[in-house]
Amino acid sequence: MEIEIKIRLASEEHTARLEQALGGTPFSTEDQDNVFFDGVHKELIKNQLVFRIRVVEKSGKEPIAIVALKGNAVLVDGIAHVEEEEEAIDIDLAKRIIEDPRLIPEAANSHLLLKKIVDRVPCSEGYTHMGRFKNVRHKYKWQEYIVEIDRTSYPQGTAYEVEIESTDPEKAKARLTALLQEHDIPFGNSQRNKFENMLLGTLL
Repeated sequence: MEIEIKIRLASEEHTARLEQALGGTPFSTEDQDNVFFDGVHKELIKNQLVFRIRVVEKSGKEPIAIVALKGNAVLVDGIAHVEEEEEAIDIDLAKRIIEDPRLIPEAANSHLLLKKIVDRVPCSEGYTHMGRFKNVRHKYKWQEYIVEIDRTSYPQGTAYEVEIESTDPEKAKARLTALLQEHDIPFGNSQRNKFENMLLGTLL
């Protein structure tokens, strides 16, 4: 079970101010291309499952790709709980799947998590794209936390979000909100996750 704080910021200006408060220079920057898949008849989402392939590029490093299966996501008062499994996948294979989701069943023969996805919810008529968005993630070390600042690009606009993964989410949220208040940065709880914003055309 993954537990994350998810705080929404209103603008690039507010996001840049928070980054300055965190030290200005992230220790890691990721350009993420997030592509989502489902069965032709939405079999996965009907079972509260989300299937994603993410391609990650970091400066000076070869791109990597990761398959993720998420389930039973709950987001309340800026605290998200989600069951998640991840497994790396060959970057060339990932790009072929992104280009043609019909390759998923064949690819599953040599990939454990893809095999689990295919077996868990059979999609008899194959797979299709659910949607896609790009995200730029800056990572900062702050106190005992890794703070992730996301700028997520959708057709409907850009969403700005701060995430912290923690086993004590109330404590982490209290510290983060205190930092935001100290620097007069307006904020609110994220009301939807990135996948939901993609599906519904919102920035909440």
